[in-house]
Amino acid sequence: MLENGRLAIIENPLRRIPEEEVNGYIKSFHEENGLGIGIDLNTLVRGARLARDEEAFVQEEAGNLTEVESAALKKEKCTTIWSESREIKIILLTCCVGSIIQGWGAIIAANQTWPEELLKTLTPTNGPTQPGGSSKDTWLFSATNAIVYFAASSVGAFLCDPLTEIFVGRRGAIFVAGLFTFIASIGEAFTHSWQTLFACRL
Repeated sequence: MLENGRLAIIENPLRRIPEEEVNGYIKSFHEENGLGIGIDLNTLVRGARLARDEEAFVQEEAGNLTEVESAALKKEKCTTIWSESREIKIILLTCCVGSIIQGWGAIIAANQTWPEELLKTLTPTNGPTQPGGSSKDTWLFSATNAIVYFAASSVGAFLCDPLTEIFVGRRGAIFVAGLFTFIASIGEAFTHSWQTLFACRL
C-alpha cells in the first residue's frame, strides 16, 4: 500500500506491527535459524527497531549510538554514486553498457534484417508501419518482437520463485536463465523461419 499516493511512497509494513511483537519475531527468528554464533541478538533487535521507525529509534538511542552507527545513518541519507566503492561503480557501469547494447541489438539492429528474410512482404522500405506490407506479416512481426517480453512477464515471473526457493537457489536460477538465453541466441542465429525465431525468443 502507498503511504503517500501522490509521491508513490510505499508504506513500511513493519509499522503495522507493535514494537513488542517485532522484537518477539526477531528473537524467534534468531533462535530458529541458529544465529547465536555469528550475530548478536541485541544488534538484530536494534536493526529491526531501526527498520520499523528510524526517527523514533534515533531519538530513543541518541546517547547510545556509536560513531560507526551514526556515520552509517548519515551516509545512508546523502550517499551518491561517486561516494560508492570502485567495485560498485564498475558493476553499475557494466550493467548500463550491457543494457544499452542489449536494447540496441534486440530492438534496432535485429529488426532491420529478419523481417525482409522471413516475412517477404516486409522490407526496409516497406516495413510494418509502411503501406504495402500484408496485415498478417505485420502481426507476425509484432508478435515475434513482443513474445520476449510477454514470456518474461508471464511464464518467467511464475518460474522465478520455484526455481530460487525450491530447486536451484538464486545463483542456480541466474545460471539457468543465462544458459537458456545463450542457447536461444545461438538458435536465433541459425533460424530460417519466423516460427523458429518465435520459438527461440519464447
